[in-house]
Amino acid sequence: MKKIFLCLLLLLISCSQNENRKRSDLENWLKDNGKIKILSTTGMIGDLVSRVGKERIDQLTLIYGDVDPHTYELVKGDDEKFQFAQIIFSNGLGLEHGASVQRRLQMHPRVVSLGNEIQKRSPESILTKNGQVDPHIWLDVSLMKMTVDTIVEALSERDPVFAAEYADNGNILKEELEALDQKIMKMMQEIPDQKRYLVTSHDAFNYFAKRYLGDARCIAPEGLAPEGQLSVSDIQEVVLKIQLNNIHVLFPESNVSKDSLKKIAYVCKEKGIDVRISNDPLYADAMGPRNYLEMMQYNADVISGELNE
Repeated sequence: MKKIFLCLLLLLISCSQNENRKRSDLENWLKDNGKIKILSTTGMIGDLVSRVGKERIDQLTLIYGDVDPHTYELVKGDDEKFQFAQIIFSNGLGLEHGASVQRRLQMHPRVVSLGNEIQKRSPESILTKNGQVDPHIWLDVSLMKMTVDTIVEALSERDPVFAAEYADNGNILKEELEALDQKIMKMMQEIPDQKRYLVTSHDAFNYFAKRYLGDARCIAPEGLAPEGQLSVSDIQEVVLKIQLNNIHVLFPESNVSKDSLKKIAYVCKEKGIDVRISNDPLYADAMGPRNYLEMMQYNADVISGELNE
């Protein structure tokens, strides 16, 4: 009983600290200091925007921590963020489909949807699954590199005096992303071809698989947004693919319940198929404690370590 009370107390303290930090971040962001007020919908986008704008901008992220960006709805304080943001950078492609978020994005006069811009310029780069657009572009570093020019253009349009500075920052960032993209490519290609399969909690890693593992190398029981009900047929389909491709490891995600993977592992065990769930989660919809480049390097390290065993 004492342990339960202590856990609840620690949870309440943690929630209170998070709320205080959020409020403090918002209050600092709202201060009139002459900088461009930028709101990014996700941490992955916010990180790239911060690297381009640096000290010329005040960057705030709408959805962070382990919160699901697919279904996020506005909370207290979010209205102020939309009201005072001079530019909003969103992922687009249907990622931010919470009704209240969609409404505010539609109402704002300056929203830059990075995924939609890629779709306009390079439609063949955007994946679909069962007729639905896949919004998880950030899991392909080469696609995130494509967003940098759009960020530079938006900041330069708003603040032309420092356009050359934004362009220089953008070029440095593109070089870093290119180097990371090639590093991950090399790591994944060093995994034996027959082991190069990724089974995850939900369909977030299709872009990663296409870029670094090979087409149709990503398998998941849940759809593009981890909010549906898992059916018996879903489990059976995944188990069959595991059996056919001789897969031995399942990858949980940091902000998605392991329940679906546990059900799959149980059915596999019943059928005599040797599989286990990785102890290290991957980061897909949530960036975790790292910046974007660190998150992608971490994912690559975990995948390489598990699949090379």
